Order: sequence, then C-alpha cells, then structure tokens
Amino acid sequence: MHSSQEKGAVPPGLEHEGTVLRRTSLLLLLALVPDVARAQSPRSDAGTEAIPPSRRKPPPPGSDAPRLLHLDEAVQAAIQNQPQLIQARASASAAEGRVIEARSPLLPQLTPQASWTRSYRALTSAATGGTGTTSTVAQCASSTCNTWRFGVAGSQTLWDPSTWAGWESAQRTADSLNASATATLNNIILNVRTFYFAARATRDLVWVAEETLKNQITHQQQVEGFVRVGTRPEIDVALARLNVANARVQLITAQNNDRIAKAQLNQAMGSTEGTDYQVADDELPTLEEESQPLPGLFDIALGSRPELASLEYARQAQGKVLDSTRWQWSPSLSFGGGYSKTGLSLDALYDTWNFGFTLTWNFLQGGFTTGQIKVAEQNLRVATAAVGVEQLQVRFEVEQAQATLLANKESLTAAQDAVVNAKEQLRLAEGRYQTGVGTIIELSDAQLQATQASAQLVQAQYNVSTARAQLLAALGRGE
Repeated sequence: MHSSQEKGAVPPGLEHEGTVLRRTSLLLLLALVPDVARAQSPRSDAGTEAIPPSRRKPPPPGSDAPRLLHLDEAVQAAIQNQPQLIQARASASAAEGRVIEARSPLLPQLTPQASWTRSYRALTSAATGGTGTTSTVAQCASSTCNTWRFGVAGSQTLWDPSTWAGWESAQRTADSLNASATATLNNIILNVRTFYFAARATRDLVWVAEETLKNQITHQQQVEGFVRVGTRPEIDVALARLNVANARVQLITAQNNDRIAKAQLNQAMGSTEGTDYQVADDELPTLEEESQPLPGLFDIALGSRPELASLEYARQAQGKVLDSTRWQWSPSLSFGGGYSKTGLSLDALYDTWNFGFTLTWNFLQGGFTTGQIKVAEQNLRVATAAVGVEQLQVRFEVEQAQATLLANKESLTAAQDAVVNAKEQLRLAEGRYQTGVGTIIELSDAQLQATQASAQLVQAQYNVSTARAQLLAALGRGE
C-alpha cells in the first residue's frame, strides 16, 4: 500500500520532537547572544530580598541624604513643643495658685491705711455737765478743714473649719491636675511612638513598592524578549506592561502615604518643620512584663497609672468639699484690731486703737447648707464610681495590650515565613516562565504574592512595635 503523505509534510510522530528542538535551539541562542540573554533571562537575584531600609547603613556626614530622626529625638521634641502638654502643665500650675488663694484666709491679715479728707464742719461750743461747768469741744476753726489719718488694721482667723477643709480640697485638686499632666505626657509619648513606627512602616512599604516595580520591569523585559523570538503570545506583553503600570501607581501611593505619615509624626511632636527627614530603625526593647502573669501586671498598672492617681485625688477633693460644706453649720471666730493717728493737721495727731473678737454663725439659711451637703455627697459618689470605672479600664487595657503583643509576635514569625516562601514561589515561577512551562498569569500571581507577603511583614513589624508601646502605656510607664 502506498502512503498518501505529501512530500515535505512532517510525520505525526516527529511533531513533538520538532517542538522540543525549536525550544532547545532558542535556549542555545539565548546563551550565545549576550544582549538577548540579558533581556530575557531572569535576574540572578530575582525573588531574593535586597537590602531593606532597616539594614542600610546611615548616610555619611555631609551627604545629600535626608537627616535621620531617632525615636528618642522625636519623644524629646514632643516633650518640649507639644501644646497639649504645655496646656496640661499650665493648668496644674494654676491649680497650685488656687491652693495659695484657699489658704490665705487662714493666715494673718495686715492692712496699712492712710487717708486725707477735706470737709465742712459747723463751729460749735458749749455743753453742760452735771456740775454746771462748761466745756468746749475743739472743732475746725473755719467752715472747712482737713482730717489726716494714718494707721494699720489686722486680723487673724482663730476657728474656721470650713475654710480649712476648702484649702485641703484645693490641695487635692492640684494633685489631681498634676497627675493628669503626667497622664498627658504618657499619652503624648505613646502617640509619638505610634506615629514614629507608622512612618517607619510607610518607609518600608515604599521600599517594597520600589522592589516590586523593579521586578515588574525585569519581567516586562523578559516577556518582550520571548515575544520577539516568537515563543510567547503578544498578550503576555500587554499583561506585563499592565503590571508595570500598576506597580508605578502603588509606588506613588506608598510615597504619598509616607509623606502623610511623617506629617502626622510632626503633629504628634508639635513640630512645625518639614518632612525632609527619614526615620531611623529604632525599636523599643523587649519588656520583662511581656510574659508575666496578669495579676502581677494588674498590680503594677493600678499602682502606676497617673489616670488612676488623678481620679483618686479628685475623689479626695470631693470628700474635702463635703467636709467644708458640713462645717458651715459651725461658727467661725476671728480676732482683729487696729491702731491709727488722726488729727486736723500733721503736727497735731492723736492716737486711737481698737481690738476685739468676731463670732460668725450662719444659724438659719433656709436649708441652703442642707442642699449644698446633698450636692457634695452625690458628687463624692460620682468621683468614687469614676475611680472604679478607671480601674476596670486599666485592667482591660493591660490584658488587651499583653494579648495583642503576644499574638503580634507570633504573627511576625508567620509573616517572615510567608516572605521566604513567597520569594521562593516567585523564583520558581520565573524559572518556569523562562523555560516555557509557566504562564504570564502564574508569574504575575507569584509577584503579587511576594509583594503582599513583604507588605504583610512590614505590617506585622508595625503591629509588634505599637503593641509594645501600648503595653508600656497600659502599665503607666512612659520611658
């Protein structure tokens, strides 16, 4: 039987062998032509981690690189410049002034006096006594005359328990505001640390976006080389260019987020300077309390949190207000006196003096004091309940901070493993695409996974840092 196969046709059994030969010839061509090989072969370090910002050396002095801002510098800048802290400290100082005001009525009072008066007086004389004698009272020699008086008056409170209790209440209020200023300081330090770590995270995300863009550009060059030699369809080039464009958008977004993060850090520091700096890789040290039992952490927090101290002082101040109100039913006793020299002319002054005791007792006021006492009692109950509420809040914050920190540390380990595996997946996908086994979609997915894993690692590092700062704040430690 004669074969019907036409001359020049490829036998069916040799079709696959021809495809393999063409692919082998292409690989040999790539190896022999350097320019083509550089355009199409994967990078030797593709999928491996370049030197991230956290591992780079600081710029040498005198270089054009932005200045490096350390965490301690940011905290100190906030302590010096943050208006919220200045406001809190000013309020505490004003409260100390009110303590002096409340104490002043209990201390001796001394008032020098001097006066000159010109007045009209009628001329009079005569008076009769029981013996029939006549006496003359000295008056002005004319219808108008001068009166001079120089003296001093003084007083001293001897018994006033209501004012005394009011002074003690003012002292407790000043202590409360001082503790509030300390709480404000701790909150400011926490905010600075949080925004500092956020700026560090956005900086690292910029680096991730830059590396992704570099990889996508390399992939585009590889795809274009394969398409030129006819081993890949043109749709691969379109997808590669789309990936490059998306990577550029992601880089622009990351750079904008980095600038905003540094602006927020400036706000937290109370700084009006620009954002032409770069945050360093400072980190809070590992805390001994991270793995301690919760009861011990509760004791530390309840004894150290300035918010609790502020509310406790406020409760004591309300107690003193109640005492002061109740003592209004008690009389008050004071001693006073004075001495003066008075006369119609400076060369004819005569001495006068006086002294005495004053007893004041608000005996009937129509129930006014009773109403004040009721108000003070309820205010004391409110202040006492506020302490209890804050104690519960402190316990929750401590437990939440420790649990969050422990969970974030485990997440960080998992994120590190994910980065290693994602980079290995990208390396394999690049190799498969080079040999013609993989597709452009597989390569794009691998690059996306690598980018997401790197961003996830940055987020995990940020979460650990902020959780550690939260634990410090929950324990009442601002250092």
